[in-house]
Amino acid sequence: MSSVLVLEDTPPQDPADEYLAHASDLLTQTTFSLLIGGTALFWFCLLRSRWPDVYAPRGRLLFAAPARIGKTFFRWISMVLHVKDADILFSAGLDALLVLRLFRMLAWLSFSASLIGLLVVVPAKVLLDSDSSKDTRLYDRVVTAALGSKDSLVVHFAFAYVFTALVYYYIARFAYETVALRWQYLLRVRNTRPARSIMVTSIPRELAREQRLKQHFEECGLGNVLSVEIVPRIERLGVLVRRRYQLLKRIEEQIVLMLGNPCRAVGYDPDALHALLTAHTHGAEAEIRRASIRQALHAWALPQFHSERGARRLDAKLDQLDLVLRRFHHADSVLQEVRSEWFSAYDGRRERSSTVGYVTFENAASAHLAAQSFTFSQPFEMRVDLASEPRDVFWQLVTLPRVSRQMRAFFSLATYILMLLYWLTLAFLLSTLVSLDSLKTYLPWLPDLAEKNRWIKALFQYTTPTLMLSLMNACIPYILSWLARLEGIQSRSAIQASVVRRYYLFLLSNVLLIFTISRAVLADYSKWIDNPALIPRLLATRLPTAAPFFLDYVILHALALYPVQLLQFGSIFLAVFRRTVCRTPRQFADAMRPNYVDWAFILPQPMLVFTVLATYSSLAPFIFVLGAVYFVIGGFVTKYLLYYVYSRQFETAGRFILPVLKALAGSLWHYYVLIIGLCALKGKVLYVLLLLPLLYINWYLLSRVSRQFYQSG
Repeated sequence: MSSVLVLEDTPPQDPADEYLAHASDLLTQTTFSLLIGGTALFWFCLLRSRWPDVYAPRGRLLFAAPARIGKTFFRWISMVLHVKDADILFSAGLDALLVLRLFRMLAWLSFSASLIGLLVVVPAKVLLDSDSSKDTRLYDRVVTAALGSKDSLVVHFAFAYVFTALVYYYIARFAYETVALRWQYLLRVRNTRPARSIMVTSIPRELAREQRLKQHFEECGLGNVLSVEIVPRIERLGVLVRRRYQLLKRIEEQIVLMLGNPCRAVGYDPDALHALLTAHTHGAEAEIRRASIRQALHAWALPQFHSERGARRLDAKLDQLDLVLRRFHHADSVLQEVRSEWFSAYDGRRERSSTVGYVTFENAASAHLAAQSFTFSQPFEMRVDLASEPRDVFWQLVTLPRVSRQMRAFFSLATYILMLLYWLTLAFLLSTLVSLDSLKTYLPWLPDLAEKNRWIKALFQYTTPTLMLSLMNACIPYILSWLARLEGIQSRSAIQASVVRRYYLFLLSNVLLIFTISRAVLADYSKWIDNPALIPRLLATRLPTAAPFFLDYVILHALALYPVQLLQFGSIFLAVFRRTVCRTPRQFADAMRPNYVDWAFILPQPMLVFTVLATYSSLAPFIFVLGAVYFVIGGFVTKYLLYYVYSRQFETAGRFILPVLKALAGSLWHYYVLIIGLCALKGKVLYVLLLLPLLYINWYLLSRVSRQFYQSG
């Protein structure tokens, strides 16, 4: 009982003290990040000047190629800065342009909020904070959070309304621009076949014929239908095609082993060899063809096969090739026969067709009307959506039945939840293991050394946790992409949209929530056990002190990890490795194929950073300065990658940007919960009541107003 009384009489240490101590450590983290980022930038400039085609592969495009940079060391920076939006739209597409504009909008939003925070919030906090008697420097006041007395809570209350208005002003203006650009783009491509087509899923049995489906849409008064295609069930054809492809690769590999790549033999005729290998012959003609193949390959073989021993080895390889050729011609004959019989006898019957079809109208307006209309009486039948581009469709998953798709979705969601819980545990353990108190148990000399050297202390206390957490989360998009394919999503754009949504939620749970709560739990674990009644009070004082970690998190990603992305370690190492093991021309072509843009690796991290900025906006106004730097550097690096490196695998005309904007606006919920909780736990009931209308305003704008943007977009 006495311990409880002592605990209640001696309040916890002012969290502002901990925050002020971090002001000097912020310079240490910045120095480490600049060292990593500067080294990466130097090596990128050096390697890019030596191999410009490797680090700017889109320059080899025959159509819509960007301007070539050359082998200059720093000139590429000015060229990237001067690339216009029209050039990006022409070369990289509307999706890339809107993502770059999103970075630009978030940078301006952060800059505007930083001006308000540093010029209004911090001075007002200094004037109103009557409880503080510390003689702190101006630098400490600017860098640290506006915590402390009850008087300064009026600053948080006023800033909450100002910041909400600022966020919705920028997001609404960007949403209007997005909708306008999207419709201008759709009007320019309105005569293309994908723009005039819709995708129909869950087609009912009575409409599972192409003529009936065409008649159904025309009777709805949506316009004239030009063509209707119900996707057939061709699982067996797919198996045969894959089998023939594997045999073809084996033939190519064996030919390369005998002739080399390229073949340097005198008189080598690739067209004649291709005709001999692909000709379908029987009986005596087949024997003549085999003899001709052997004679040609003996004449064109590598010098190592010209000796007597080499000739015997070559004959053994020719016997293997002859066996593979027979299997290939048999598979090709079966494939041609099945394909001919299947399509010549196809009558659109339900047992031979899937429940997915594509309907093409005379004009794009009819397609958009059909996509926004209910054309069937049953709610789960005849689901209509705008058709994706053919290159966007994931054809392997198009014909999956609805029951199978629902079972896959349930299994994918369950796996995602289990993975999230498992990773949350890892993140919690990581946050405990990398703390100096935990390191003292198995490295007793380290805390003493850290106390003597602030650089070592900052390295283990701030740099190491943020770096390890970022590296641990880097593999998550690959797992989520596999889960999205397992779920049976029918287009690549929808797969990436699902990965972006889930990865953002994953980062939000791991980085923002777990590291914040774990630090609060570990800091006052003994006090929670002795007196559970102090839990709300301790949370109110400890949760805001997690802001230093997020300041370092933003610094690391802005100054260190974004420059490292320019080096493209993963893709270039994989390309070099694949080229070292390549033998056939097909394998070399696969190794040289472009890297396609994956929005799951570009969008979730900036979304998380903005959520962090919104959460600690009034508590740590300096975080907006770091946020502005983050979005400026991130926009520049992303601009280079989208314009010179990544190729687009599909084009959605900005369709996925509006959900991203809704998620950004939804990040205000975290800010409201933190500010209202602080005011309530510090006894400011009036501020709590005056902040409650913000909850309704945010709900109304997210639910009602955003729906109008969705319908317009």
